Amino acid sequence: MRKVAVLTGTRGEYGIYASVLDAIDERPDLDYKLIVTGMHLSKKFGYTIKEIKKDDRKIGAQVPMLKYEDTLVGMVKNTGIAIIGIAQALEKIRPDVILVLGDRGEQLAAAMAGAHMNIPVAHLHGGEVSGTIDESIRHAITKFVHIHLPATRKSEERIIKLGEKKENIYLVGAPGIDAVNKKGRMNRKEVADYFDFDPKKILVLAVQHPVTTEFEYGQGNMKIIADALIGLDEQTVCIYSNSDAGYTKMMKSLDFSIKDAGNEKKIKVYKTLPYEIFISLMKQADVMIGNSSSGVIEAPSCKMPYVLVGTRQQGREKAESVLEVPYNKDAILSAVDRALNDKEFKKIVKTCKKPYDPFGDANAGRRVAEVLATFIITPDLLQKKIIY
Repeated sequence: MRKVAVLTGTRGEYGIYASVLDAIDERPDLDYKLIVTGMHLSKKFGYTIKEIKKDDRKIGAQVPMLKYEDTLVGMVKNTGIAIIGIAQALEKIRPDVILVLGDRGEQLAAAMAGAHMNIPVAHLHGGEVSGTIDESIRHAITKFVHIHLPATRKSEERIIKLGEKKENIYLVGAPGIDAVNKKGRMNRKEVADYFDFDPKKILVLAVQHPVTTEFEYGQGNMKIIADALIGLDEQTVCIYSNSDAGYTKMMKSLDFSIKDAGNEKKIKVYKTLPYEIFISLMKQADVMIGNSSSGVIEAPSCKMPYVLVGTRQQGREKAESVLEVPYNKDAILSAVDRALNDKEFKKIVKTCKKPYDPFGDANAGRRVAEVLATFIITPDLLQKKIIY
C-alpha cells in the first residue's frame, strides 16, 4: 500500500483536496496522512485545523510556520520555517509520495523537501498563469516535482513547454469542481438563515487576497473594495484573506470601513467558514467579488458570475462568466450591475464553457488517486532532467 503525504496550509486547499482524500479512502492500495501547516494553525484565520479534525481526516503532522511579522521579509522567513518543519514531518511519516497543490510558499517548501529527500512529489494545478508571486512559485514547484496533475489542457501544454516529460503529465481536471457537484447541499433559505439574511434579496460573496507585488498598495486597494461593497448596499458575506504579506492592514481597512459606514448588519465579515457552508454560499450567491482563484475555477461551475478585481489572477484561463475590472469603485459597481441585471450575460453565465472542468464528470479526485496509486517509481523519475 502506498502512503501519500498531503500538504495543506489553507482552508481553500483543504476543500479542494476533499474529493482526492475521499477517493484515496476508497482504494485498498492507498493511504494518506495530512501535513497541516500555515493558516490552519493560526487563530487569526480561525484555527481551521478544527474543521479537519471534525471531518475525521488523518493528520500525520502539524507544522506551525506563521511566526514572523506580516511583511515581505516575514513571508520569506515563514517559508524557511516551513521547509525545516515539513522535512521533519516527512522524516516522521516516511511517505511513498507527496501531494502538493497550487502556488503557495508552504507547497513549494514541501516540493523542495521531497525532491531533496528522494521522495516523488505530485503537483495539482501546475502550468497555470496568474499575477503576483504565485506565478513564480507555481512554476518553481513544477521544476521540483516528478508527477504533474494539471487541471486544464492549456496547463498541460505549458508544463510540456517547461521541459517536463509528457509521460509524467496527467490531465485530471480541478478537484474543487468535484466539491461543487457533490457538496454544498444547503438551499438558498438555509444559507440565508445561517447568515441571518433575507433569501429573497441579493446575496453577495466577497474574498480579496493580498498581491505581494503590490504590497505597498494593499491597504488602499482593500479600501476600494470595501467602498464598492458599501456603495452596492446588498447583503454581503466577506471572508478574510489568506496569510500573504500585507493581510493585517488589508483586513483592518475592511473592518474599519464597514464599521465606519455602519454597515455591519448588512456586510458581515468572517475569518473563515466551514467548507460545506462556503460551497453552499457559492452555489446560492448572486455574484462574487474579489481576486480569489475560487471565483475563476469553481464559480463558473456554480453558475455564479464573478467580478474579478485587480491583477492577482492576471492571465488565468477564464470562463466568460468572469468580468475583469481594475481597482476602481465605479468599475466594480458597473460590473456587478451587469452581472445582476444583464439578461444576455446571465445566459452566458449558465451556458459558458468551463476550462477547469475538461471532462465534465466531477471525478477529478478519482483520477488523481488512480495516478498516485499506479505511477511507476524509478531512479529515472527522481533524476529529473529538462527534456530539450
